Amino acid sequence: MFSKTNSPSVPAAPESAPKKSSGPRTSAGAPSILGSDLLITGDIKTDGDVQIDGRLDGNIKAGNVTIGEQGAVNGKIAASTVHIRGKVTGKVDANSVDLSETANVQADLVQDQLMIANGAFFDGKCTRKTGAAPAKSAKSG
Repeated sequence: MFSKTNSPSVPAAPESAPKKSSGPRTSAGAPSILGSDLLITGDIKTDGDVQIDGRLDGNIKAGNVTIGEQGAVNGKIAASTVHIRGKVTGKVDANSVDLSETANVQADLVQDQLMIANGAFFDGKCTRKTGAAPAKSAKSG
């Protein structure tokens, strides 16, 4: 019924083992979350994503930043994308800024793309990162 072979067992070489990369961290991982019971005084700097549900008195530099409905930031935010559902006071510098209907923003925005939902509160100045497209002039001849 069962047969046993006398061939020596040789462990197989791990050919399909995943190789770890030493490159920069991508935003595919889970975000770092600051819970609603946290109050942080100081700066946050990361290449990954950050979600603020508590309060931060300081600056953030991250890949993507989300401010939750109960979250509050008093400082400068620099990121690729910023989603604001809570309160921000200071300055926001990002490629894309999204203010939801629960956002309370008293800050200057520097962005390429801005979305403001109906009901969001915004008091500040908007500046586009890239210059406006040159206007086409009509030649008369």
